[in-house]
Amino acid sequence: MFSKTSADDLRAILTAYRTVKNGSWPQMHTAMERRAAHWAMAGEPELASELESYVKETEMPEGAVRVFWKLGPKFIFAGCNERFAHDAGMAAADLMGTDDFDARLPWGGQAAKYRADDMEVFQSRQAKLDILERQKSATGEVFWVRVGKAPILAPDGSARGILGMYDILDDKTASKLFMARSQSAPKA
Repeated sequence: MFSKTSADDLRAILTAYRTVKNGSWPQMHTAMERRAAHWAMAGEPELASELESYVKETEMPEGAVRVFWKLGPKFIFAGCNERFAHDAGMAAADLMGTDDFDARLPWGGQAAKYRADDMEVFQSRQAKLDILERQKSATGEVFWVRVGKAPILAPDGSARGILGMYDILDDKTASKLFMARSQSAPKA
């Protein structure tokens, strides 16, 4: 599910996870807000267990949210849930150590766009929520996704990577979101 990570990195991943969850999926992990205050004192095993439990909760039938995180300036996959791995057409363990440009991943045509979004979040150290985009699945199907990304920040404030979450939208929902955006966009 994810590679061995230090307590500081786990805190940073959990914080990024919380940012994206609160911004786009606030109904998920309702206990997270109460637990977040405890993260500062928790050790590596407890933080890893907590992160793993949140990631596993997204596997529930009512979950349907994909979760992944990438570390370093090359945005190497360091963790994900099984739904994300399924979309990638690989086992989660096989994704660790790869990046979006890996030839085995079905979204090669979108990899440059994903990298640009990752770089924007990484450099600005600001979350980017409710990104609407198309994604190609391992079966060749193309679908709409709603994506949220947040920076994974070290204790000194430097960016260590990004965490992303997305869900798959049906065409009707995607159309409604596009319409709402176009109506709220400032007129030139």
